[in-house]
Amino acid sequence: MDTMFLKEALFYGASANAFKLGTVLTGGWFWVRVTGCTLLYRGEDISSIDFNKVLAVGEIDAGQLQPPAYISHDSNSVYFYVVRRANNFGMAEQTFSTAVKVSIDADGNLTLPRPNGIFAVKAKQFAPGQVQLVWFYCPLEQKSKPVCFKIYSDNGTGQINYENPPATVSYAGQRFYSYTSNVLDMGTYLFAIKAEDSAGVQSLPAQIRIQVSNVTSEMVTILETQVT
Repeated sequence: MDTMFLKEALFYGASANAFKLGTVLTGGWFWVRVTGCTLLYRGEDISSIDFNKVLAVGEIDAGQLQPPAYISHDSNSVYFYVVRRANNFGMAEQTFSTAVKVSIDADGNLTLPRPNGIFAVKAKQFAPGQVQLVWFYCPLEQKSKPVCFKIYSDNGTGQINYENPPATVSYAGQRFYSYTSNVLDMGTYLFAIKAEDSAGVQSLPAQIRIQVSNVTSEMVTILETQVT
């Protein structure tokens, strides 16, 4: 148990923590939380959390705590919140069992749990003008189970159309999957594959850029593979 709150009450009086804890009402001379309280902290990672700075305070049996309105959450950022309880003597527990990781996307919204990304995507010539994509999916430590994979293409334009996937492949666990395209004209094509869960949340795309030939004797040329 951490006794820093006893020191806060006795020696600091009207500090920022004392205002949150209510000890400023007594001039900092004694602890006024007769039933204890729940405390909220935040940091950009677990090791950087300052447990000498209380972010918010709630009742000892609080089911939820809300950060103060002045706390910002920047886009494309990650924060770690930790909840701890202090008893009626001002002694706080030292647990990380209630740590919560909060990820913020580019739009400033919470990043939803999503399936794992796809790796080991490859391509080969299936028939004149046709390409077969092959990829592997591993569910190890995934945040959300996929129900299918959606395949997207740029149709040779250089810009992938993520609104209308030309194909969907059902998920069947940890294994290799494949997709065979329609007959394509000769040229360069960009494909992307995303795993999608039952809520429609998708993984980051695995992309592959290929050069398509219209003769069976020539293999497809992989110009670029990118898995994010």
